[in-house]
Amino acid sequence: MERRSWKFFERIESLIVVLMRSLTLAIGGAVVALIGAMFGLSSVKNIGGSIAGLGAVGIFGWMFVTGDLAGALLGRSRQGPSVEKQQEHESRK
Repeated sequence: MERRSWKFFERIESLIVVLMRSLTLAIGGAVVALIGAMFGLSSVKNIGGSIAGLGAVGIFGWMFVTGDLAGALLGRSRQGPSVEKQQEHESRK
């Protein structure tokens, strides 16, 4: 039982590391693109934009893997039935 819980925490930790790396890429790339745009350096701006885009793809990939974005797109929720549905179900009993 303990082995299983440790594996769960290791998986969660790895997902958080992926999120932090993606956020760092997105924010860092946006800063590089902003600096490139301010000084008129188009190559720096383009590279920064590419890095920021890669970070954004990583963030959305992370959300898709964890199920939050997938559930939102499919109209599903990880939560149980709503309070109204529970009350309606209990009133039928």
